[in-house]
Amino acid sequence: MNKESILSLSLEHQSFTAEMRHKLHEIPELQWEEEKTLALISSEIEKIMTSSKVPIQLHQKEGGIYVDVDLDPHYQRLLFRADIDALPIEEQTGLSYSSIHPGIMHACGHDCHSAMLLGTLKALASGKVTPLHNLRLVWQRAEEIGVVQSGGARLVEEGILEGISYCYGLHISSTEDYGTFISRPGYFMCQAGQLQVEIECSGGHVMRPELGSNGIDIMTDIHMSLRGFELRKLGPNEIISFVPSISKAGTACNIRPGHAEMWYAVRNFLSPERLEEFIAAIKYRIELIVKSYPKAHLATFIYYPGYPPLINDPENYTFIKSLIQDAGMNTSTVPFLFSGEDFSYYLENRVGSYWCLGARKGERTDHHTATFNPDESVLWQGVAFWLLIATAPHPPMRQPIEKGRIELMSYP
Repeated sequence: MNKESILSLSLEHQSFTAEMRHKLHEIPELQWEEEKTLALISSEIEKIMTSSKVPIQLHQKEGGIYVDVDLDPHYQRLLFRADIDALPIEEQTGLSYSSIHPGIMHACGHDCHSAMLLGTLKALASGKVTPLHNLRLVWQRAEEIGVVQSGGARLVEEGILEGISYCYGLHISSTEDYGTFISRPGYFMCQAGQLQVEIECSGGHVMRPELGSNGIDIMTDIHMSLRGFELRKLGPNEIISFVPSISKAGTACNIRPGHAEMWYAVRNFLSPERLEEFIAAIKYRIELIVKSYPKAHLATFIYYPGYPPLINDPENYTFIKSLIQDAGMNTSTVPFLFSGEDFSYYLENRVGSYWCLGARKGERTDHHTATFNPDESVLWQGVAFWLLIATAPHPPMRQPIEKGRIELMSYP
């Protein structure tokens, strides 16, 4: 099947893919709570299976569900992955298919990812395209970063990569140009760490501020002291984003709080040694501040490493980039992203690459906001992405390049 036919078949499945996105968008669920989502996806897969012209087997693991498309026992198997979880955000898009779950929203496009993979499965089931590989299509739980194990890490533990030669991931992007596939060779996304800090102090009545300590005062001093700390400690040549993301203190206007909680996002490409040095310096600075207040102490200081950096195999990146361009679609090589992505667990163990599909058209709506709404008319190109890879001859399986052999600045 030539590339023009693949593009045409993908476009035929735009309506179905958008419909699936609408259904999924209405029922967003947080990580490890995606029961309705999994049920809907499983139901649609079973409908596709009833009339499929290719053999499809549906399986379930703790980390998600997947289908195997088996065409020839001598073929290599490729893995295509979509994530399915949502975020704790109250939706304000005004869409007719807005979230029916208060305080939860698909604000990062996982509804689109899941829908594009369902559209791909339906196209494969039509028998109008002939893959050159056996395939494994994965709908993964719990990608959005937290302090618990992610769905990607769990699936890798559960053996999702057994028998896999290459693996691929695709993410929608509302901030990149419509219809452009973006990625980069080597390091693409950062290690996504989180720092939790909790302060305990005396607190008390607001009428006597001279007695004891106020958790808000301590928290404010900590935030001000750590502002720009990464530059002062590490210098200008390290690649790191150190951002306060949660501040909690106080319960009533007549109470000086005796507890304060802060979280920082520590997105970085630091070496393990430099990261350990940086976290230790933060703790030392916080301890100095807390000790300057009476009846106060540092109660919690925990650094959660988060997902490892996402590293695209350079040769595979070039291969997929050429595949996309040869089909007449646009690509762009971009700088590092301070995004966290648990597809990194897959790429630590198998050769592959991770891509983003631009869906910005008109006014920009950022990810992780209440108005996030990518242009869904681009979804067929996501289907085309998967079908192009499925029908492209791949080299024999090889081991991924060791992380230490890829220099951070090897690629522009």
